[in-house]
Amino acid sequence: MLSLLGTQLFPADNAWNQNISNAPVASNSAAIIANIGSSIHLHPDWGADNPANGTSPLYGIPVNIVHGGNTTLVTVSIDNYPDESDHPQVPIPPNAVLEGDYQNGPNLNGGGYGENGNQNQRGDSHLIVWDEDNKVAYELYGVSRPNDPTLFPNNSDVEVLKTDNAWHAAQETVWDMKTNTFRTLGATSADAAGLSILAGLARPDEGLTTGQGGQGAINHALRVTLPGSDVNPQYIYPASHVVSESQASNKLPFGGRLRLANTPAVNTIISNMPPESQIIARAMQKYGLIVADIGTAMYITGSSATSDANNQIAQTWDLNDILASNGLKALTAGNFEVVDLTPRVTGLSAASGSAGSTITITGQNFSGAAGRLSVLFGGTPASNVNVVSDTQVTAVVPSGTGTVNVTVQSGIVEADPDNPNHNVKTPIYGYGVSAVTSAAQFTFTATALPGDANHDGVVNGLDISVVAGHWLSAGPSGDVNSDGVVNGLDISLIAGHWLSTPGGAGSGANGGTARLSTNGAFATTVSNSATGRTATSGIAPSSALALTNVSGVSDQSSGRSTSKSQHAASRGHTQYHHPASVAASVWRTRAGDHAQDE
Repeated sequence: MLSLLGTQLFPADNAWNQNISNAPVASNSAAIIANIGSSIHLHPDWGADNPANGTSPLYGIPVNIVHGGNTTLVTVSIDNYPDESDHPQVPIPPNAVLEGDYQNGPNLNGGGYGENGNQNQRGDSHLIVWDEDNKVAYELYGVSRPNDPTLFPNNSDVEVLKTDNAWHAAQETVWDMKTNTFRTLGATSADAAGLSILAGLARPDEGLTTGQGGQGAINHALRVTLPGSDVNPQYIYPASHVVSESQASNKLPFGGRLRLANTPAVNTIISNMPPESQIIARAMQKYGLIVADIGTAMYITGSSATSDANNQIAQTWDLNDILASNGLKALTAGNFEVVDLTPRVTGLSAASGSAGSTITITGQNFSGAAGRLSVLFGGTPASNVNVVSDTQVTAVVPSGTGTVNVTVQSGIVEADPDNPNHNVKTPIYGYGVSAVTSAAQFTFTATALPGDANHDGVVNGLDISVVAGHWLSAGPSGDVNSDGVVNGLDISLIAGHWLSTPGGAGSGANGGTARLSTNGAFATTVSNSATGRTATSGIAPSSALALTNVSGVSDQSSGRSTSKSQHAASRGHTQYHHPASVAASVWRTRAGDHAQDE
């Protein structure tokens, strides 16, 4: 999956890269869309980036490309949110472009919104730096250049005169895009919701068609803003921060997900769009929009241009496409729906089984958990959880008894130190836990007994009979060691667990050997740790049994094996001969005896 200069931003199982096209619609979706305003049109919040346009504003959020080993590191003073910021030095290039700059160069009126009477300020004044060498993004909000006249407005919304020659910012967040990283719960980022900005930008290197030199697809969710009146004072994964607004059931939390509907009516609108708008629209159907900040309703954020590895403009949008009346602006909030990404379990591959067995859990919303998906049997976590797809997970059954409910947990237990209830899914930071359902009940059965070829609960001569009856076949019958062939190794395993039962070794047998003589007879010797005695039993030779190339069974002289058989017979043992088709004989003890005492 390509993204920025050939690097995917965050791993494939990150929420930003999660395909939500089949996720269920949230029960309150219609009420939320009505509150936003179903007739409000989608707005692509970027524009041109052409130095020939002079001091025309640069709309959108630019991305600066650097190479960490060749760019001077700069100390940035963090003014507004020092306790919620990262503080490493930032590789700021000499020609760094900030949000709110001019198309032909820096806007030196400072960051802010005109509090000092200057209406030409840069606004949010974000600085995004991508270190191509280390795959790390530096994201800063409220940035002030060394030669700006004022600092960005402080937390009291007051601009202070700048008295030094340093870089300043209201907040700094560093994202290692090679790993799944998140903010501390309750902490903001350069985005209000505690999210990465870069990960959610619509960029021309992705959104242009392949014929235009782009990738022809956007394979991640996009960032969207809503007014404060449409946002709850809560967050849901992958967000981590809140704003002080009123609570209502018809509002979205930060991190909430909107998806462009996949209906005939919407698909007709998309089919009439120019190509770049179609690419963005398809991304919104597949990955959706994540609510990231307070702003104008249904504004999706993008970069006006993409730079190459030398930080020179390489691609720009065709604004005649993006801003066309039949482009993205043809869509309204009413064409979107809110999705519910809580995991759901609809079935198990087996309703019962033993500890150590592997089962497949079927359902929805298993992807996007960033490696934090777990399967619980009652309250006991399974091991070796493997996310096969958004609808399938495999797991190894833990130890347990009785019948339990199997649930899938997307996320980890983590408390918000400011207020646990800020997290919609508290105490889980993630999409939450699947509901209990009758389709996900599992009954524990006894653990499979090593060497018990006939599954009767005890390892004895009957199991040797099964092995002999399937000699050199590919199993599964008789293949007690599960190596794909029935041979002497299976006899060895039976000998090693002779007379054991699910609760332990029935007569204290804890070891044994199986030997094959040159005349084709087996001799099995078992040690009894409880009594200090040994016991032997044998399988007599048969001309119909091809005992060649037997692995794991040592040769013994014909005379010794014969003497063992004769000795066993003299002690009153009975010899049972199987039909020639099975081609084996099994020594069985008389009633009350398990094997010959030596």
